[in-house]
Amino acid sequence: MEKSRNLPLGRTFPLRGKRIFVDSNYFIAFFNPTDSLHQKTQDIGKELDRKGIPLTLSNLIFLEVVTVISQRRNKQIAGEVGEYLETNPLVEIIHVDEVLHQNTWEIFKSVQQKDVSFVDCSIIACMRFEGIHELLTFDKKDFTILKKGFPFSFYPII
Repeated sequence: MEKSRNLPLGRTFPLRGKRIFVDSNYFIAFFNPTDSLHQKTQDIGKELDRKGIPLTLSNLIFLEVVTVISQRRNKQIAGEVGEYLETNPLVEIIHVDEVLHQNTWEIFKSVQQKDVSFVDCSIIACMRFEGIHELLTFDKKDFTILKKGFPFSFYPII
């Protein structure tokens, strides 16, 4: 029997199979037609849909996405984006609890470079905790620093 996780709205999410953790920059570009990466995210989104690959993000990524969409577009669209992410059956939101926060803090402290984001470290902590090995981001430079101590692969950007 396949394990599943209970999600809001009574959804269940299979814990087996390929999942991709998604950084905020993908969703921000996806939901903003004036973003220079918008068309690229649309193409990637179609490919992911065709393959049926579930997307995973954390509540920290969620808050970044709706905040930036609210700033760059408007509050109504930010609300619609939030509802879409909350209710889409192929999107899983992991909540960074005390354990994940502590894991993030340990990762953050272990990195010597000064320009490492705590939220980026939280992505690594979530990926490790959930057994996700692939990250979709347009910020490869920032994550290359983290990749040295915490191996994962980047989702290929078409």
